[in-house]
Amino acid sequence: MSTLMFYEEPVPLEKKKHVDLKLDRTQNYAFAKTVNSVPLSGMEFFQASRDFPILFIKNAEGKYLPMAILSLREASHDMGDNWEGVYVPAFIRRYPFVLTADKVVMIDNKAPHLNTETGDQLFAAENEPSDTLKQIVNFLELVDKSFRQTEEFAAALAEKELFEPYNATVKYDNNTVKLNDLYAVNEKKLHESLEKDETHEWFKKGWIAWSYAHLHSLGSMHELVLRQRKSLEAAGAESNEETSEA
Repeated sequence: MSTLMFYEEPVPLEKKKHVDLKLDRTQNYAFAKTVNSVPLSGMEFFQASRDFPILFIKNAEGKYLPMAILSLREASHDMGDNWEGVYVPAFIRRYPFVLTADKVVMIDNKAPHLNTETGDQLFAAENEPSDTLKQIVNFLELVDKSFRQTEEFAAALAEKELFEPYNATVKYDNNTVKLNDLYAVNEKKLHESLEKDETHEWFKKGWIAWSYAHLHSLGSMHELVLRQRKSLEAAGAESNEETSEA
C-alpha cells in the first residue's frame, strides 16, 4: 500500500508559496471512497477492532503490514463520505497532510480541504505556523512514530514466525466473498514461543495487547456484512422511490 494513496498532487508545504492557505474542516472523507482497506497502527487496534477486522498483508519487500479491512467490496466501502458511527483510521484523518521520512510536511495540492477563502489559517500574520498548523504537525509526528513502532511489532511477529495465512470465505444473503493473501497471528504459537523475559518485554511495549486486539477484531467481520447489507437496502429503497416518482 502506498503511503500516498489518496494524494493526487503531493507538494511540500512552503511558507512563501502557501502563506494564505486555509484548512476547511467541513470537508468529509469522500477522497477515500474507492478503498476497501487502509494501513493501521498498533495504537489504533483497540478502537478499530470494534468496527473492522485487522489483518496483515505481505508487501513486495516481504514485510508484514496491519490493515483495517473496511469492506467486503472490491474497491469501495459502506461508510459513505462521513464515516458516521465508526472509527476513522489516522491514515485517513491525516489527509490532506502527510509527513515524509525526512520530516517534511507535504500537502495534496488538489485537496478540496485547502483553499485561500474559508477555514483555519495555516500560517499566522507574521508568516509563522499558526496554532492549527502546529497541531497538525504534532499529529503527523505522532502518526509517523506510531507507524514506525508498528513496523517493529510486525517484524518481531515475523521473526518469531507467528503469522499464519488467513483464508476465509464469507457467505451472507446470496453473496460469497473469498479473502486471500491475508495473515493473522497464531494465538497458540504466541503463547508457546515467547520466553518469560520476552513476554515481559512485549508486554511493556504493548505488543501483547496489540496481538490480542488484532485477534479480537476478527469477530468484526460480521460488522462488514451488516454495513454492506444496510447499504444495499438503502440503495434499493432509493431506487424504488425514484421508480415510483417516475
